[in-house]
Amino acid sequence: MSEPSFSPFFEVIEDIKKLCEQGRTGTIFLVSDNNRMAQVFLDNGHIASILCRGQRGEQALNSLSNMQSARLRFDESIKTATNRDGLSNQTIFETLMQAAGKLSGVATNATSRNPVASSVVSVAASPANFNINAETKKIVQQALTVYIGPIAEIVCDDYFDKAKNLRGLVEQLAGEIPNETSANQFRSELLRKLKISSS
Repeated sequence: MSEPSFSPFFEVIEDIKKLCEQGRTGTIFLVSDNNRMAQVFLDNGHIASILCRGQRGEQALNSLSNMQSARLRFDESIKTATNRDGLSNQTIFETLMQAAGKLSGVATNATSRNPVASSVVSVAASPANFNINAETKKIVQQALTVYIGPIAEIVCDDYFDKAKNLRGLVEQLAGEIPNETSANQFRSELLRKLKISSS
């Protein structure tokens, strides 16, 4: 089965709006054309929380706003009781539509109370002498899949390219897991499997 193609971000926003209007509960997985990943957690049509590049809430919204095109997958089986970010659907959609208009060069009528930051913190490229072998990649990807599902493959590929060391990789990937308890479990399991001291 082939992956869905990337859609312009304003179309992705409309798809998210439709899921909200339908009162859906579950997790929206977004992957951008430059391999950025985000998760949007819906609770009866309300956006409870946003997770993007290890950031939450308004910071995650700002990072999400920089996507130009993305693929969307909605999974009703993945429900989470994470803490709410405290952002209203209206604020989120106004911010996203304003950003989509700026990125595409199209004017929008939305006025946002939360201006979108134009820069995203970038992760430094990995040093040329650090390389992760195939067996380690497999262990890491399988561990993350337990917590975030099949999108783990894309997330891992993104971080494998930027990893400076294994401990840093584990920490970055733990940041992609929305539930703190699950993130801690993932961290502990993976450090043990990779035989890395937890101290």
